[in-house]
Amino acid sequence: MSWWRRLLDALSGDRRSVDFDVLPIALIHLDDAGEMRQANRGWEQLSGHRLRDCLHVDHREFLHIEDRPVWQQALRSLAEGAGFWVGNLRYLHRRAELRWVEVRLVRHRDGFVASLADISAQMPEHQQLQARHRSLSNLLDGLPLMVYRCRNNRSWSMEYVSAGCLELTGYPAQRLVDSHCLTFNGLIHPDDRERVWHGVQQALRESRPFAFDYRLLCADGSEKWVSERGRGIYSDLGDLLGLEGVVMERGVEPTMPEELVVGF
Repeated sequence: MSWWRRLLDALSGDRRSVDFDVLPIALIHLDDAGEMRQANRGWEQLSGHRLRDCLHVDHREFLHIEDRPVWQQALRSLAEGAGFWVGNLRYLHRRAELRWVEVRLVRHRDGFVASLADISAQMPEHQQLQARHRSLSNLLDGLPLMVYRCRNNRSWSMEYVSAGCLELTGYPAQRLVDSHCLTFNGLIHPDDRERVWHGVQQALRESRPFAFDYRLLCADGSEKWVSERGRGIYSDLGDLLGLEGVVMERGVEPTMPEELVVGF
């Protein structure tokens, strides 16, 4: 494909023919608006999406919502004459997993080209944890309830779950964080899932906290009635970043830190 040859020329000056699909890195081509025009097989491996499903999609849609303003600023800086941009961004895999990616972005005459390298294994553990639950304290792990932060999707993909998850559900917290095998939606009783989903979406539309009871399916096969209280969390620009809340066994009202009570 001619544009891949132009990419190689732009980055290295080498005009030899190269099969970009065999390279162990994702390469993408975007138009001036930041929409996907082409990519190699490495992009499909990195994102979990088929290329044909990504064409003409704004590339921001594949990024964690907190990193989208950074991406937009990078495009603006290149459009204004910067030579290149390098940074680490969080991508959302199709299976709702977070991937840390090193992005190298350059301006091209008909848009932008970028290389994307998965560096998740290289990221310090404390930095990944900070990104998942920066607004929650480790002190919450001592409470007999589950404190969470999740994305607003049908799986309720968890970015942070407190240690109280084990007592509440029978599953350790790490089983739920960024997992596509065990999702929190999968723990909600099938007869309650739609009610919970629509209840949260209604609360978000009305910009208010939500609170309701439902049944959880625990690791030992039992059902447990729980009460949940939560709210949407937003960026300074008003974009929904996700949800934060607490889940506890119904009828159990543990003593909670004042800042948590005020929050919900």
